[in-house]
Amino acid sequence: MSDTEDNANEFGSTERLNEVKSFITAKSNGTSDTNTETQRFTVDSEKLNEVAFEDAFKVTGHGKFNHLVLLTCGLILLNVSMETVGMSYVITAAECELRLTSHHKGMVTAAAFIGIISTSFLWGYLGDKRGRRAVMLPAMVTSAAFSVASSFSTNVWMLAALRFLTGCMVSASSATVYAYLGEMHCNTKRAAAIAWGSVFISFSFIILPGLAWLIIPGKWSFDLFGFTVVPWRVFIWSWCAPGLLGAMALLWLPESPRYLFSSCGPEKALPVLARMYACNHNSRSEKFPVEKITSAEVTKSGGFVGAIKNISLLFRPPLLRCVIISHTLMFAIFMLSSGLYLWVPDILNNMLHSTSNSSLTICQIIHEKFQAASNHTTLNVTQVCRSDVRTGVFAISMGMGAVFAVTYLAIGVFISKVGRKTLYSCIMVACGFCTVCAAFVPQGGAATALLVLALCSGCAASILAAIAVDVFPTCLRAMAMCTMYMIGRTGAAVGSNLLGATLNMHCQLAFSFFGVFTAGTTLLILFWPKPEVVRAKMEQKGLTY
Repeated sequence: MSDTEDNANEFGSTERLNEVKSFITAKSNGTSDTNTETQRFTVDSEKLNEVAFEDAFKVTGHGKFNHLVLLTCGLILLNVSMETVGMSYVITAAECELRLTSHHKGMVTAAAFIGIISTSFLWGYLGDKRGRRAVMLPAMVTSAAFSVASSFSTNVWMLAALRFLTGCMVSASSATVYAYLGEMHCNTKRAAAIAWGSVFISFSFIILPGLAWLIIPGKWSFDLFGFTVVPWRVFIWSWCAPGLLGAMALLWLPESPRYLFSSCGPEKALPVLARMYACNHNSRSEKFPVEKITSAEVTKSGGFVGAIKNISLLFRPPLLRCVIISHTLMFAIFMLSSGLYLWVPDILNNMLHSTSNSSLTICQIIHEKFQAASNHTTLNVTQVCRSDVRTGVFAISMGMGAVFAVTYLAIGVFISKVGRKTLYSCIMVACGFCTVCAAFVPQGGAATALLVLALCSGCAASILAAIAVDVFPTCLRAMAMCTMYMIGRTGAAVGSNLLGATLNMHCQLAFSFFGVFTAGTTLLILFWPKPEVVRAKMEQKGLTY
């Protein structure tokens, strides 16, 4: 009996044996459908000849492996968010112990962002040079160590320095994770994967206030190696858990096959694709029905000088327009969402402590507190420091996180139906309008609701990442995403310090500026080029996607 007949007996018919070949042919002709792409192929003895990388990637299917990647990247994004915004709860609880002024609070909350900003270029270079996983894994463990160390701070300068170092390590995964997540999915599922992964960011806005509610109001303390540990210090320890879990998952996951294909060649990428296939189809790597991947010119960086030469492509057409638009928009997103969010627990605490019987705006309440503090200073009145946080702050913050989660989930559902640019524009214009209104509404409940809606602008970052990741070649993707988020974190640091300097005296002007600037920058999305055109031009230069 011939080999073909043996295979036909094993799989039921010769037609079944040729399903994989038909799949590749259909893909090359652009006639395959979703059902064909997700079929489970069980070819055992016959391998396909040399095929293109993208076709081989689609043969791996979409299943358990992709879900694990999504969960792992979600934990990493959760860790990044908790490390960067968690201090917004600590600064109120530690105000008396560390003698924090408004200036100190702004400095401490911005420290992690400054650390991310100052090292983003380095991590972007290393991510494209050494690999996505190789950069993220050690940095995540180190960031947890610095974060725990910051909980033992005895003064504001020690706390700010350690939060800066934590930010430096968090920077490695804050944007590289988007490149890794996107490269682990086929082109048709990439935007949805990034959107669903970003849902985990919203969980941080539920988990953080929940942990803070359980831990910070406690009046207990204990000694550890001669150091008195109080609740806010334990709170810092608690938010390190997602990052350590993500690091453990990365130990099992492989390097991005797209990165390996681009930097090392098809021989390195093929085993990873085979492993993905085996996991998704409950099979063995040996049954992966692709024998060889079409060779591509490996992108060699040629050391630091070669890397700089590659990076220079970001500042030349056709990528230059993409860089300017995406980086400016990310600055606006973070300035409003993260810059304002860092002050929200403090603002809510002031609102809940207000004893006025009349309806006051957020800005009037903040101004009253500032005036009262100034009067005490002028009259040399000795005032007992109070750093208690109203439990209502945590409840409202958890509700805020639930709104963010619903928004992220809605983005995951509608991003493919509505369109990325349309969905992004609608969210940012609506959030800018809510920001302006929040400062002028003389009713606490309505002002709080508007404040929550304004902060939903942060959800648009995932849409922008999905828009941007498609136009940057593999060898530049980590760098592009890192610099984009570097500019975004710059916006957060600028926003946080700008609000710290203006809330007391020019509150309504600050809110108005933030809202108008956010909504106004949305016009830039109209000038975003067609991804197909950009990709074609870059492929002509020998770069792969």
